[in-house]
Amino acid sequence: MRNSGPPRTAVALAALLAGDALLHLAWATGLTWPAPDARALSIAVLGGVVPFTPRVLLPLAALLLATAAAVLARGLGLGGRRLRPVLGAVTLAVAAGLLVRGLVGAAWACGAGDEPSRAFHWLNLLLYTPLCLIAGAGAARLAGVWGTGARGAGASGAGSPGAGVRGAPRRRLWVRRTALALPLALAGTALYGAYAYDPGEQHGYRSPYLTAAAGSRYLDTPLARFHYVRQGTGSPVVLLSPGASWTFAWHHQVDALSRTHTVYVVDLPGQGFTRLHESRFTWDLDGMTGALGTFLDALGLPRTALGGNSWSGGWALAYAQRHPERVGRLVLLAPSGLDERDPMTWEALKLPAVGELLVNAGSGRSAAEASLRRVLVHDELITDDLVDAVWAPGTLDANRRAVYRLERGLDWRETEAALPRTRQPVLVVWGRQDTVLPVAQARRFGALLPDATVRELDGCGHALTLDCADRVSAVMEEFLRDR
Repeated sequence: MRNSGPPRTAVALAALLAGDALLHLAWATGLTWPAPDARALSIAVLGGVVPFTPRVLLPLAALLLATAAAVLARGLGLGGRRLRPVLGAVTLAVAAGLLVRGLVGAAWACGAGDEPSRAFHWLNLLLYTPLCLIAGAGAARLAGVWGTGARGAGASGAGSPGAGVRGAPRRRLWVRRTALALPLALAGTALYGAYAYDPGEQHGYRSPYLTAAAGSRYLDTPLARFHYVRQGTGSPVVLLSPGASWTFAWHHQVDALSRTHTVYVVDLPGQGFTRLHESRFTWDLDGMTGALGTFLDALGLPRTALGGNSWSGGWALAYAQRHPERVGRLVLLAPSGLDERDPMTWEALKLPAVGELLVNAGSGRSAAEASLRRVLVHDELITDDLVDAVWAPGTLDANRRAVYRLERGLDWRETEAALPRTRQPVLVVWGRQDTVLPVAQARRFGALLPDATVRELDGCGHALTLDCADRVSAVMEEFLRDR
């Protein structure tokens, strides 16, 4: 009696792949069922934020339909001598992909990493992971890795119908099993690098950038123990540590502005030496603006000028939009805040496991120096002290984790939509050689903000407070001068 196992397995796998393709085609029309919007759909389906656009979805749908056809043909023993090895290779690739996804899903189900949403957690636990493991095992069997393969699969199309893997030469069997084991081994290694490898923290760092006048201070609140510096007297100016950096990055501007202002620079959660007390903190605009409000309340500052660079420029903007009565002026240096894609190296951090792996792999001192060379135009500024200042605090476990958590959680649609309603005077400064956020974004801010002063600085990169310290200090002093 002819074995009906392979055809049935092939039909089931082909139906699964074709059904997935139809879902992608539906999403390509703009439908986001079962989620309310494309971002929520991406998080629920993939566990990370990727663009659900026709440009992405249509090629994926075509690939899924092609693989469905190949798997079905493999199971039914179709194709000539030349085509059958190709169908076998495609089926083996499907098996590897499904089993890798199942392995990663099993790691997440066991508690590795940060689940971006409860919806994804339960879908991964109850649907994605079991389905991928079962379907992957079926595809591996169909590819002839074990059990009875497709008709004629045993000799890659050269054997008799139903010969199966038992008639295959040992060398071909070894090749198939190696081809399947290799991606699984690589996935296991990547999971170790993402969730088990500990790059190590650098404790005991003492910064030469903290002067006697602006040394480290700490402010304890129920939310966090905030690290900040304070210098000068006069009307208050609060500067938020840039992006994944800490208070030292503003040390030039603190010295300049403190002649006429009381200047505060604060590390928000995930930066520098601030430590969270609240375990349920959310790494999004609600969390970061809420933390800033907690800090201002604890200092007793009802109203202040506010500034930030990169991510922290976006946080300052969001806070000013949500609490306009508390912010008199805004200084935004190459800020986030527009609903645009980040560079690919940052977009990759949004993907579960990938983000953790990239952050852990990039925790070395050499990586910190390479990062400085990407964001600074003036290489002569890169000294050992500067590299250590960027690298050492960034190795702290809480700060490493915050990088990919924030990249996944920050949603700038809100800030861009509110730009025409942002009434504070705003200074927007951008380096024309910015390699992180293109200078064209400065003009968009200028066009959308009702009261904006836009300055583009030639010969300056993204880390403006360091790269063009004197010029940035001068334009800030002029803008913040009491009127």
